[in-house]
Amino acid sequence: MQQSFIRVLVINESRDQYIGMVNVLQSVMSVDYELTWCADYSHALEALLSPLHDIILLDFEDNSAICHDLLRAAAGHDCNTPIICLTSEIDEQLDCAVIKAGAADYLMKSEMSAESLERAIRYAIDRKHSEIELARLAHYDLLTGIPNRALFNDRLDRALQRAQRGDAPFSLLYVDLDGFKAINDTYGHDKGDTLVQGIAQRLQQCIRRTDSVARVGGDEFTVLVEKVGSLNDTISIAQKIIDVVVEPFDLGHQHVRVGCSIGIAAYPDAGQDAQTLLRHADMAMYEAKGIAGSNYRFFTDKMNAEAVDQNRLEVELRGAINQDQLDLYFQPRISLRTGKVVAVEALLRWHHPERGLVLPGEFLDLAEQAGLLPQIGYWVLNRLCSDIGKMNAQNIPPLRVSLNVGASQFYEAGFVDGVKKIFANHQVNPRRFEFELAEPELLSNFDTLAAEMYLLAAEGVHFSLDDFGTGFSSVPQLQQLPFETVKLDGSHVQNATKSIDSAKVVKAMISLAHELSLQVVAEGVETEAQKDFMVEHHCDQLQGNFYSPAIPFDDFLKLFLKKPSVSTPRHLSVVDTVV
Repeated sequence: MQQSFIRVLVINESRDQYIGMVNVLQSVMSVDYELTWCADYSHALEALLSPLHDIILLDFEDNSAICHDLLRAAAGHDCNTPIICLTSEIDEQLDCAVIKAGAADYLMKSEMSAESLERAIRYAIDRKHSEIELARLAHYDLLTGIPNRALFNDRLDRALQRAQRGDAPFSLLYVDLDGFKAINDTYGHDKGDTLVQGIAQRLQQCIRRTDSVARVGGDEFTVLVEKVGSLNDTISIAQKIIDVVVEPFDLGHQHVRVGCSIGIAAYPDAGQDAQTLLRHADMAMYEAKGIAGSNYRFFTDKMNAEAVDQNRLEVELRGAINQDQLDLYFQPRISLRTGKVVAVEALLRWHHPERGLVLPGEFLDLAEQAGLLPQIGYWVLNRLCSDIGKMNAQNIPPLRVSLNVGASQFYEAGFVDGVKKIFANHQVNPRRFEFELAEPELLSNFDTLAAEMYLLAAEGVHFSLDDFGTGFSSVPQLQQLPFETVKLDGSHVQNATKSIDSAKVVKAMISLAHELSLQVVAEGVETEAQKDFMVEHHCDQLQGNFYSPAIPFDDFLKLFLKKPSVSTPRHLSVVDTVV
């Protein structure tokens, strides 16, 4: 820890025990402690929530019930100071209860030494710093430091609530850079990242204090323009954005220029909910992109007609389920301990008769809006059970098969029974499956989700947390779910070799996961450097194009059957691979 002293709040009624705690901590030579004593439990919550302390020692010996209430209240007020509970004797029920309530650790006073207390304090503070950093990552873009999509969506929802209460209307701007790909291709991704950082700074400087900007994609930004007095206010800001973006950038020895295309959706004319406004701003942006030079365009009736095409896509998606247009591709997961395939992720694809191969990012949101996600989910599970049967028939080792399952599917009536029925019909062992849930989806309907997950876990289904580090911030809640594995988001994996700060964050995530006894999978591994970084920092498994892209099931089978027509992807060992 970098600071010269640690501020400790001790909550207990005994002055003698407080003096004893002072003596214990004074014997620690490596760091100085500044202690504050709270002997009155009626003032304890105020002290707990004060930002003046680095660690809190809460004595459960005399007032266990009050201390439980204090822990719950601290959690309810988002207390950011780690709490270590002190007790007089071992109590497993109390141990579990205080950790679930949000305590960082649990120590028995009779066995407490200067070394054990110092270690517990140090670990609790370090763990809390990691949690806070993960929470920051959940809301701010790693590259630019500005809000990410999740935080922007929250701000957009709040703007809608204010507007619906009668406040001034607002506009949503969708900003996409023109010429960014050429910069990346010519000067490399590092220079491209530098350019994106510069754009983010310029956008922040040119908007008003009441507005907000976020990065929502590689070279895509959104701007929320609030308290719009007239159409000219929005036009003025859009033009300012164009003016600052087109100014030349200094990328080392090169001066480069990019432009931008801006789509504008004004509330309430272009939509009265977040989803509609975002979609219409995106459509307007593509309209602007079709015009030479940097331009902005408002969502218009003409674009509204084009929205009808989206409805046509929904109809086509409904037909795709019944017309055998959906398919599964498979991407292996590699153990860093053995260097061999230990699992495989099944990834959904749509063979559209006109558009070609469509990736799930282009249609799953639409499927959820249309209520098709449960039907698609059951189709995927049935298909995977059938594929596992084919693997068994070919004597392929029993790999674990992972698939993405939307949290919303768990809220569907009869979901668990439906899954169990599919397993029974195909006579497939549920232990072959790993359900991946995306981290940002876990924040709502937590209790319902947890109950359904445990029912499936009891059947043998494994669970992994996808997109780790992009949305979930409560480690105590995470511990209440039956996860065995976390998957580092590909953006974190790829940035770990580009920046010292990103590397520190990834190391913290791996350390935190291992401390929670979770396996760590790095997704999106594309380079030797990324692989070496993960090896060095004890990641457990890797997945990504460095080893193999996602491939059709028949090609995946040929890897194991060693058919001469299919070459094994580089670095990929498929011999004697079992779960």
